[in-house]
Amino acid sequence: MNDSDTDSASAIKVAIYGPGAMGLHITRLLRERGVRIVAAITRPGSEKVGEDLGTLAGLAPLGVPVRSDAKETLEETEPDIVAVAVSTYLDEVMYEIYATVVRAGANVITLAEEMLYPVPTAGPRAEQLDELARRHGVTVTGTGHQDAYWVNLVSLLVGSAQTLHTVEGELSWNVDDFGPAVAKQQQVGQTVGEFNSWLANATRKPTFGRTSLYALAAAIGLTPKQPETRTTPVIATKTTPCQALGEDIAAGRVLGYTDTDTLHTEEGIELIISSTGKVYDAGESDFNEWRTTGRPALHLRNDHVITPDTTCTTLVNRLSDVIRAEPGIVTVDRLPQLRYHATLGSASPR
Repeated sequence: MNDSDTDSASAIKVAIYGPGAMGLHITRLLRERGVRIVAAITRPGSEKVGEDLGTLAGLAPLGVPVRSDAKETLEETEPDIVAVAVSTYLDEVMYEIYATVVRAGANVITLAEEMLYPVPTAGPRAEQLDELARRHGVTVTGTGHQDAYWVNLVSLLVGSAQTLHTVEGELSWNVDDFGPAVAKQQQVGQTVGEFNSWLANATRKPTFGRTSLYALAAAIGLTPKQPETRTTPVIATKTTPCQALGEDIAAGRVLGYTDTDTLHTEEGIELIISSTGKVYDAGESDFNEWRTTGRPALHLRNDHVITPDTTCTTLVNRLSDVIRAEPGIVTVDRLPQLRYHATLGSASPR
């Protein structure tokens, strides 16, 4: 099936920037929903250049070759919005990717975790991107699993509180779902001594949890103060196979780690999130659990969450919200309540 076969189903034209695991999953979801994909972009020198996006995604060919000349590709295909699935942080490389899309007059929707709420952690670079997007009349938004499970559901939950003292979340995700690079990032297979040495000497960027707490504070209407992060290893109690690394992790070695972030607020309410990324044992699955103290005490838990899926499905359901939003960096607390879109609609003017 060619993209022209679904033109009547949706007037939105989407480009995929980064045809890796997440970009290809987004491709499959968009095709299921009848969205027209007009371009695919990757880094120069990638072995995927010239390959058909549909073939890479396990679909019938789409007639959309993967290209590395981003500026030229965007000018020729004129997408309404570009789904970017490349990297986490708003560094110089990612800024140039977003800026290239913005200068082409297309909106940006990205899975980059820092882009969920970038100004507190990315500072001047985020402000520069915001100004550029405003000047070109387009929107830049970070979304994904956090949008649904760490911001929208939680802000809705606390809306039923009379008094609120703490909002505390606990979540877990499987390192094996994200490949060897993430497994190494999570220090899988290291000894406790090696982990402690890494932790003492590493220059770490802000955690995903910290970024999400800033977004949650904005959604609830709280004023953030200084954040804190505490990191602890998860130690194997028995030999545990790691699919991502293709090896067994011996008892006593590291399966991953937990980052616990606390965001104090001017209102005296503490926001806390503990995120564990580790190699799972048999029977374990992703979950998100939130508890509050105050009146009444509230509790929300989601079990057996398929995080790679919810990461991408949330992005798909946010497409029209981002296209219709005001220009600039628009964080998810400023978008409409996240919802399922039976039809994804068209690229209506703002």
